[in-house]
Amino acid sequence: MDAAAQATLALKNAKELELEIKQKLATASRIYSQRGLSGVWHTIRQKFIALGCTDENEVIFESLKDSSPKGIMCDVGAHHGFSLIPFARENWQVFAFEPDPDNRSKLLEITKPFPGIQVDERAVSDQVKTATPFYTSRESNGVSSLSAFLPTHELALMVDTTTLSHFFSDQNIQHVDYLKIDTEGFDLFVLQGVDWAQVKPKVVMCEFDDFKTQKLGYTYQTLADFLVGKGYHVIVSEWHPIVRYGEQHSWRGYYAYPHNLHVDKAWGNLIATNDDEVYHRLLKKCKIKV
Repeated sequence: MDAAAQATLALKNAKELELEIKQKLATASRIYSQRGLSGVWHTIRQKFIALGCTDENEVIFESLKDSSPKGIMCDVGAHHGFSLIPFARENWQVFAFEPDPDNRSKLLEITKPFPGIQVDERAVSDQVKTATPFYTSRESNGVSSLSAFLPTHELALMVDTTTLSHFFSDQNIQHVDYLKIDTEGFDLFVLQGVDWAQVKPKVVMCEFDDFKTQKLGYTYQTLADFLVGKGYHVIVSEWHPIVRYGEQHSWRGYYAYPHNLHVDKAWGNLIATNDDEVYHRLLKKCKIKV
Protein backbone atom coordinates (compact mmCIF):
# COMPACT_ATOMS: atom_id res chain seq x y z
CA MET A 1 0.00 0.00 0.00
CA ASP A 2 1.46 3.37 -1.02
CA ALA A 3 1.60 6.45 1.19
CA ALA A 4 -1.51 8.03 -0.32
CA ALA A 5 -3.58 4.89 0.21
CA GLN A 6 -2.32 4.60 3.78
CA ALA A 7 -3.30 8.20 4.46
CA THR A 8 -6.76 7.64 2.98
CA LEU A 9 -7.27 4.52 5.11
CA ALA A 10 -6.05 6.29 8.25
CA LEU A 11 -8.50 9.15 7.63
CA LYS A 12 -11.35 6.71 7.07
CA ASN A 13 -10.54 4.87 10.33
CA ALA A 14 -10.29 8.15 12.21
CA LYS A 15 -13.70 9.28 10.96
CA GLU A 16 -15.27 5.94 11.92
CA LEU A 17 -13.74 6.18 15.38
CA GLU A 18 -14.91 9.76 15.77
CA LEU A 19 -18.48 8.74 14.88
CA GLU A 20 -18.37 5.83 17.33
CA ILE A 21 -17.14 8.10 20.15
CA LYS A 22 -19.83 10.70 19.42
CA GLN A 23 -22.54 8.03 19.55
CA LYS A 24 -21.29 6.72 22.90
CA LEU A 25 -20.97 10.21 24.35
CA ALA A 26 -24.52 11.00 23.25
CA THR A 27 -25.84 7.87 25.00
CA ALA A 28 -23.99 8.70 28.22
CA SER A 29 -25.15 12.31 28.07
CA ARG A 30 -28.78 11.20 27.74
CA ILE A 31 -28.53 8.87 30.77
CA TYR A 32 -26.96 11.55 32.98
CA SER A 33 -29.48 14.14 31.83
CA GLN A 34 -32.41 11.84 32.64
CA ARG A 35 -31.07 11.60 36.19
CA GLY A 36 -30.51 15.32 36.60
CA LEU A 37 -26.71 14.96 36.47
CA SER A 38 -25.87 16.99 33.39
CA GLY A 39 -23.24 19.03 35.22
CA VAL A 40 -21.51 15.91 36.51
CA TRP A 41 -21.48 14.40 33.03
CA HIS A 42 -19.94 17.52 31.52
CA THR A 43 -16.98 17.29 33.93
CA ILE A 44 -16.51 13.56 33.31
CA ARG A 45 -16.74 14.02 29.55
CA GLN A 46 -14.06 16.68 29.47
CA LYS A 47 -11.64 14.65 31.58
CA PHE A 48 -12.35 11.49 29.58
CA ILE A 49 -11.63 13.15 26.25
CA ALA A 50 -8.54 14.94 27.55
CA LEU A 51 -6.97 11.72 28.78
CA GLY A 52 -7.69 9.66 25.68
CA CYS A 53 -9.17 6.90 27.85
CA THR A 54 -11.14 3.83 26.93
CA ASP A 55 -14.21 2.13 28.34
CA GLU A 56 -13.57 -1.62 28.32
CA ASN A 57 -17.11 -2.31 29.45
CA GLU A 58 -18.53 -0.47 26.45
CA VAL A 59 -16.26 -2.47 24.14
CA ILE A 60 -17.65 -5.67 25.64
CA PHE A 61 -21.23 -4.43 25.40
CA GLU A 62 -20.83 -3.63 21.71
CA SER A 63 -19.26 -7.05 21.10
CA LEU A 64 -22.01 -8.95 22.92
CA LYS A 65 -25.23 -7.08 22.24
CA ASP A 66 -25.99 -8.84 18.93
CA SER A 67 -24.89 -12.36 19.87
CA SER A 68 -26.45 -12.32 23.36
CA PRO A 69 -29.70 -10.31 23.30
CA LYS A 70 -31.31 -10.19 26.75
CA GLY A 71 -28.43 -12.11 28.28
CA ILE A 72 -27.25 -12.61 31.86
CA MET A 73 -24.58 -10.45 33.52
CA CYS A 74 -22.93 -11.02 36.88
CA ASP A 75 -21.25 -7.87 38.25
CA VAL A 76 -18.94 -8.63 41.20
CA GLY A 77 -17.93 -5.34 42.75
CA ALA A 78 -20.66 -3.31 41.08
CA HIS A 79 -19.72 -0.01 42.77
CA HIS A 80 -22.31 2.56 41.58
CA GLY A 81 -23.59 0.42 38.71
CA PHE A 82 -22.16 2.24 35.70
CA SER A 83 -20.85 -1.00 34.17
CA LEU A 84 -24.18 -2.80 34.31
CA ILE A 85 -26.44 0.04 33.12
CA PRO A 86 -25.90 -0.52 29.35
CA PHE A 87 -26.89 -4.18 29.77
CA ALA A 88 -29.86 -3.43 32.04
CA ARG A 89 -31.17 -0.96 29.47
CA GLU A 90 -31.24 -3.84 26.96
CA ASN A 91 -33.33 -5.91 29.39
CA TRP A 92 -30.54 -8.20 30.50
CA GLN A 93 -30.88 -9.98 33.81
CA VAL A 94 -28.17 -8.61 36.09
CA PHE A 95 -26.88 -10.02 39.38
CA ALA A 96 -24.80 -7.39 41.19
CA PHE A 97 -22.64 -7.75 44.30
CA GLU A 98 -21.65 -4.69 46.34
CA PRO A 99 -20.68 -5.09 50.02
CA ASP A 100 -19.78 -1.42 50.63
CA PRO A 101 -22.95 0.12 52.17
CA ASP A 102 -22.37 3.60 50.77
CA ASN A 103 -21.64 2.34 47.27
CA ARG A 104 -24.58 -0.06 47.46
CA SER A 105 -26.94 2.77 48.42
CA LYS A 106 -25.95 4.70 45.28
CA LEU A 107 -26.15 1.50 43.23
CA LEU A 108 -29.72 0.87 44.38
CA GLU A 109 -30.69 4.45 43.63
CA ILE A 110 -29.33 4.53 40.09
CA THR A 111 -30.74 1.11 39.19
CA LYS A 112 -34.31 1.80 40.35
CA PRO A 113 -35.65 2.07 36.78
CA PHE A 114 -34.40 -1.41 35.92
CA PRO A 115 -36.42 -4.30 37.41
CA GLY A 116 -34.04 -6.92 36.01
CA ILE A 117 -31.26 -6.07 38.48
CA GLN A 118 -30.78 -8.08 41.67
CA VAL A 119 -28.37 -6.57 44.22
CA ASP A 120 -26.57 -8.75 46.79
CA GLU A 121 -24.79 -7.22 49.80
CA ARG A 122 -22.27 -10.04 50.17
CA ALA A 123 -18.65 -10.01 49.06
CA VAL A 124 -17.49 -12.73 46.67
CA SER A 125 -14.36 -14.83 47.10
CA ASP A 126 -13.29 -18.49 46.95
CA GLN A 127 -14.87 -19.38 50.31
CA VAL A 128 -18.23 -19.04 52.03
CA LYS A 129 -17.66 -17.21 55.31
CA THR A 130 -19.41 -14.99 57.84
CA ALA A 131 -18.06 -11.90 59.61
CA THR A 132 -15.13 -11.22 57.27
CA PRO A 133 -13.27 -7.88 57.71
CA PHE A 134 -14.05 -5.33 55.00
CA TYR A 135 -12.02 -2.14 54.53
CA THR A 136 -12.74 1.29 53.10
CA SER A 137 -10.53 4.34 52.51
CA ARG A 138 -11.09 8.10 52.60
CA GLU A 139 -8.94 8.36 49.45
CA SER A 140 -11.59 6.88 47.17
CA ASN A 141 -14.92 5.04 47.27
CA GLY A 142 -13.50 2.81 44.54
CA VAL A 143 -10.94 0.94 46.67
CA SER A 144 -13.21 -0.78 49.21
CA SER A 145 -11.87 -4.30 49.65
CA LEU A 146 -11.44 -7.46 51.68
CA SER A 147 -7.74 -6.52 51.69
CA ALA A 148 -6.22 -3.44 53.36
CA PHE A 149 -3.66 -2.60 50.66
CA LEU A 150 -3.48 1.15 51.36
CA PRO A 151 -2.17 2.90 54.49
CA THR A 152 -5.47 4.80 54.57
CA HIS A 153 -7.62 1.66 54.65
CA GLU A 154 -9.68 1.29 57.82
CA LEU A 155 -11.86 -1.55 59.02
CA ALA A 156 -15.40 -0.45 58.15
CA LEU A 157 -17.57 -3.48 58.82
CA MET A 158 -17.78 -7.26 58.82
CA VAL A 159 -19.35 -8.87 55.77
CA ASP A 160 -20.41 -12.33 54.66
CA THR A 161 -18.69 -13.84 51.64
CA THR A 162 -20.01 -16.32 49.12
CA THR A 163 -18.66 -18.03 46.02
CA LEU A 164 -20.08 -17.79 42.53
CA SER A 165 -20.39 -21.56 42.54
CA HIS A 166 -22.76 -21.43 45.52
CA PHE A 167 -24.59 -18.41 44.15
CA PHE A 168 -25.14 -19.89 40.69
CA SER A 169 -26.36 -23.12 42.26
CA ASP A 170 -28.73 -21.34 44.66
CA GLN A 171 -30.15 -19.20 41.84
CA ASN A 172 -30.26 -22.11 39.37
CA ILE A 173 -28.07 -20.13 36.96
CA GLN A 174 -26.68 -22.38 34.27
CA HIS A 175 -25.40 -19.77 31.82
CA VAL A 176 -23.68 -16.38 32.14
CA ASP A 177 -22.92 -14.17 29.17
CA TYR A 178 -20.76 -11.62 30.95
CA LEU A 179 -18.92 -11.90 34.26
CA LYS A 180 -17.38 -8.58 35.32
CA ILE A 181 -15.11 -8.58 38.39
CA ASP A 182 -13.60 -5.60 40.19
CA THR A 183 -12.91 -6.54 43.80
CA GLU A 184 -9.73 -4.56 44.45
CA GLY A 185 -7.36 -7.50 44.65
CA PHE A 186 -9.60 -10.54 45.07
CA ASP A 187 -10.40 -11.13 41.40
CA LEU A 188 -8.44 -14.39 41.15
CA PHE A 189 -10.19 -15.75 44.24
CA VAL A 190 -13.56 -14.90 42.69
CA LEU A 191 -12.57 -16.89 39.61
CA GLN A 192 -11.35 -19.78 41.76
CA GLY A 193 -14.79 -19.85 43.37
CA VAL A 194 -16.47 -20.67 40.06
CA ASP A 195 -17.44 -24.24 39.23
CA TRP A 196 -16.25 -24.10 35.62
CA ALA A 197 -17.97 -27.36 34.77
CA GLN A 198 -21.25 -25.82 35.94
CA VAL A 199 -21.02 -22.32 34.40
CA LYS A 200 -18.48 -20.98 31.93
CA PRO A 201 -19.18 -17.29 31.15
CA LYS A 202 -18.91 -16.24 27.53
CA VAL A 203 -16.94 -13.11 28.48
CA VAL A 204 -14.99 -12.33 31.66
CA MET A 205 -13.48 -8.99 32.58
CA CYS A 206 -11.32 -8.69 35.69
CA GLU A 207 -8.75 -6.26 37.05
CA PHE A 208 -5.04 -6.84 37.46
CA ASP A 209 -2.77 -4.77 39.69
CA ASP A 210 0.31 -6.40 41.20
CA PHE A 211 0.48 -3.67 43.86
CA LYS A 212 -2.74 -5.09 45.31
CA THR A 213 -2.27 -8.77 44.57
CA GLN A 214 1.37 -9.72 45.13
CA LYS A 215 0.81 -9.64 48.89
CA LEU A 216 -2.15 -11.98 48.29
CA GLY A 217 0.08 -14.43 46.43
CA TYR A 218 -0.58 -13.80 42.75
CA THR A 219 0.36 -11.52 39.85
CA TYR A 220 -0.94 -10.22 36.53
CA GLN A 221 0.47 -13.26 34.75
CA THR A 222 -1.09 -15.67 37.27
CA LEU A 223 -4.50 -14.17 36.59
CA ALA A 224 -4.13 -14.17 32.80
CA ASP A 225 -2.74 -17.71 32.73
CA PHE A 226 -5.66 -18.91 34.86
CA LEU A 227 -8.10 -17.71 32.21
CA VAL A 228 -6.02 -19.14 29.37
CA GLY A 229 -6.03 -22.46 31.23
CA LYS A 230 -9.82 -22.38 31.24
CA GLY A 231 -9.89 -22.06 27.45
CA TYR A 232 -10.17 -18.28 27.07
CA HIS A 233 -8.62 -15.85 24.61
CA VAL A 234 -7.30 -12.90 26.63
CA ILE A 235 -6.95 -9.23 25.71
CA VAL A 236 -5.00 -6.90 28.00
CA SER A 237 -6.17 -3.33 28.55
CA GLU A 238 -3.08 -1.74 30.06
CA TRP A 239 -3.20 1.52 32.02
CA HIS A 240 -0.30 3.67 33.16
CA PRO A 241 0.68 3.38 36.84
CA ILE A 242 -1.78 4.96 39.26
CA VAL A 243 -0.57 8.33 40.51
CA ARG A 244 -3.25 8.76 43.13
CA TYR A 245 -6.45 6.87 43.95
CA GLY A 246 -9.63 8.86 43.54
CA GLU A 247 -8.28 10.74 40.51
CA GLN A 248 -8.51 10.08 36.76
CA HIS A 249 -6.02 7.54 35.42
CA SER A 250 -4.24 7.38 32.07
CA TRP A 251 -4.75 4.53 29.61
CA ARG A 252 -1.98 3.01 27.45
CA GLY A 253 -3.67 0.58 25.04
CA TYR A 254 -5.04 -2.86 24.13
CA TYR A 255 -2.82 -5.90 23.54
CA ALA A 256 -3.33 -9.59 22.83
CA TYR A 257 -2.05 -11.89 25.58
CA PRO A 258 0.67 -13.03 26.11
CA HIS A 259 1.87 -9.48 26.65
CA ASN A 260 4.68 -8.04 28.72
CA LEU A 261 3.54 -4.96 30.60
CA HIS A 262 5.49 -1.83 29.70
CA VAL A 263 6.28 -1.11 33.36
CA ASP A 264 6.01 -3.22 36.50
CA LYS A 265 3.56 -0.85 38.17
CA ALA A 266 1.10 -0.88 35.27
CA TRP A 267 -2.43 -2.07 36.01
CA GLY A 268 -5.55 -2.62 33.98
CA ASN A 269 -8.21 -5.11 32.97
CA LEU A 270 -8.21 -8.48 31.29
CA ILE A 271 -10.97 -9.12 28.76
CA ALA A 272 -11.39 -12.84 28.15
CA THR A 273 -13.77 -14.84 25.97
CA ASN A 274 -14.19 -18.47 25.01
CA ASP A 275 -16.29 -17.57 21.97
CA ASP A 276 -14.31 -17.21 18.73
CA GLU A 277 -16.86 -14.91 17.10
CA VAL A 278 -16.91 -12.57 20.09
CA TYR A 279 -13.10 -12.68 20.24
CA HIS A 280 -12.82 -11.48 16.65
CA ARG A 281 -15.29 -8.68 17.37
CA LEU A 282 -13.23 -7.65 20.37
CA LEU A 283 -10.02 -7.69 18.36
CA LYS A 284 -11.62 -5.47 15.74
CA LYS A 285 -13.00 -3.00 18.27
CA CYS A 286 -9.69 -2.93 20.15
CA LYS A 287 -7.83 -2.57 16.85
CA ILE A 288 -5.55 -5.52 17.58
CA LYS A 289 -3.93 -7.57 14.83
CA VAL A 290 -2.92 -11.16 15.69
